[in-house]
Amino acid sequence: MQLIHGDLHYDNVMVVEDTVSGLLDFEFCAYDWRAMELAVALSKYVGEDDPLPLCERFVSGFAQHGQLTDAEIAAIPDLVNLRIFSNAVYFTGRAIAGEDSLESLTSRAGSYAKRVRWVNANRGALVAVIREKMATLVEARA
Repeated sequence: MQLIHGDLHYDNVMVVEDTVSGLLDFEFCAYDWRAMELAVALSKYVGEDDPLPLCERFVSGFAQHGQLTDAEIAAIPDLVNLRIFSNAVYFTGRAIAGEDSLESLTSRAGSYAKRVRWVNANRGALVAVIREKMATLVEARA
């Protein structure tokens, strides 16, 4: 467990000339499982077309700053799904409170379902990519 940003994905990263220059949106900063930081970021990518290469590139950068244990890596698909489900609950609450429209919630629900289906269908590939990128960096540093 450690302090994590909790919403680390491309919408919350400032970049100047291919270099990260800052992070935004600390609303979800919390003491949490450190593997959750990677899972949160990947939860955004798994909704894109052909997400595995995007996940692979993100993990390559992430691995330069933080290593995960094999057990943490194995948990990533479930943690990604946890993040997707927590987003569904969060945005349902916003819709009930009148802060978001029901149409927005309906649109999000389709996206969430697509993401969960992808994660469940590609668990092995996702874990393999993370293991490979983490191992490659460890070998390069040895």
